[in-house]
Amino acid sequence: MDNFKKEIEKAENYVSSAENINITIDEITHQLKLLSGGIEIPKLVRPCTIDDGVLKLDNSDNDELLKAFTSASLEGRITKFVPASGAASRMFHKLHSVLLRFKDLTFNDLEKYSETDAECKRVFEFLSNLEKFAFYQDLKRILNNNDDEIRDMVSKFPSKLLDAVLYENGLNYSARPKAAIKFHLYIEESRTAFEEQIFESLQYAIDKSNRLRIHFTISQEHTELFDNLIKEVKQKLADTDFKIDVSYSYQKKHTDAIAVKLNNEIIYDSKGNLLRRPGGHGALLENLDELNGDIIIIKNIDNVCVEKLNSDSILYKKLLVGLLVKIQKKVFGFLESLNNPELYDVDYNEIMTFSKKYLSLEKPEKFDSWEIIEKNKFLFEVLNRPIRVCGMVKNEGEPGGGPFWVEDADGKLSLQIIEQAQVNMQDENQKSIFKQSTHFNPVDLVCGVRDYKGNSFNLMKFVDEESGIVVNKSKHGVEIKALELPGLWNGSMAYWNTIFVEVPISTFNPVKEVNDLLKPMHQN
Repeated sequence: MDNFKKEIEKAENYVSSAENINITIDEITHQLKLLSGGIEIPKLVRPCTIDDGVLKLDNSDNDELLKAFTSASLEGRITKFVPASGAASRMFHKLHSVLLRFKDLTFNDLEKYSETDAECKRVFEFLSNLEKFAFYQDLKRILNNNDDEIRDMVSKFPSKLLDAVLYENGLNYSARPKAAIKFHLYIEESRTAFEEQIFESLQYAIDKSNRLRIHFTISQEHTELFDNLIKEVKQKLADTDFKIDVSYSYQKKHTDAIAVKLNNEIIYDSKGNLLRRPGGHGALLENLDELNGDIIIIKNIDNVCVEKLNSDSILYKKLLVGLLVKIQKKVFGFLESLNNPELYDVDYNEIMTFSKKYLSLEKPEKFDSWEIIEKNKFLFEVLNRPIRVCGMVKNEGEPGGGPFWVEDADGKLSLQIIEQAQVNMQDENQKSIFKQSTHFNPVDLVCGVRDYKGNSFNLMKFVDEESGIVVNKSKHGVEIKALELPGLWNGSMAYWNTIFVEVPISTFNPVKEVNDLLKPMHQN
């Protein structure tokens, strides 16, 4: 019996005897196949560029798109979806690292070490600009110190101050979700990333009754924290006409993936239970599906800027929504005629011309010789899908995935967002194509998730189940392989109709580490 069969036999015995297990043997088998080398590696054909997969909006179309946006907004069609379960630990990694590496550090030591030590340089920059951070007043209050006393602490005992930022005797920011970190300081208030997402949304996602619908995915252990954040936001808006429907959900436990040793042996913990790890943001597709939304805007929790500088973000969000509505209207009309050819004239040339321009769909070579029933069946199948309009920023060296033309096993080309971790970088041709990318994905999506009859699509039907990413991790000193499910905007949306649109870099303002909050887009 080979190793694969042995592992499945052990897993079958475990599943049959374990209680409250939320994974099937079929799912374990599928995941083990992927971990054993079955991950589908995308075949990149070329990067998407302007007029070849990436659409550049013409300013002359703005009025039309803004009108379409306004209609959809006032009708209450828009919901915002923000993945917000990520911890802030990575934001403060360099502070934590320096604390562990150095004892009894002084500010002068930091300045000296910063000449050759990148982490010390970042911590020196952090402490030198401490008063510019939105959480500075909270830090003062917790320490019960005034400005002069804080400066003295920075000079003599910086480790004590870093400890107060990071750990539970102080702000405990290293254990908080990033959504709950104070990002921006205003004259009369400071705002967390969570609050800033809500205030930004009030400028483009409210209906005719001034109601905002916004959904966050969070970690269950932080439910009380988010409850309190919602109360604070509602208090700030108490004297306004705005109504906010804030909801949240948790990543489904059954989406946790198995892990294996390097020899593909399934790992069980010390109690004999299957070791499982969160399956990455692709697991959030079920949360998105359960929203039963109409037009859903997806944006990362940390991609916000101060209010006075968010005009580009607001404008392009409206334009992307307007473009989606424009495309939906046309596609829905085509689908209506294809579904009722006896009632409508089907203009195949118009459908194919529009579909190529906006959806990058190529006409099959023998399409013109097909019977009408074949043409209608083909077009209905390729058009009756969820639609996503994805903002793409010019590549200026930021990490992250990008837009590519990808060829499937049948030789068909499609538009996909591809991460470097998905690419075979040992293949010089594939590596070269990836490096030629002119744009990258800032996670700025507008999704149409209802069909032409107004019914919700089953989003789970449009996933590339063979995709995903295998990541190498360490568990108690043992090297392991873990599976991340098809990414939310990668394999989970592989069979959606996709439109890539160039948006300005000013719409992309992520906070990956704490010092990013010192950048102009985060300072008032």
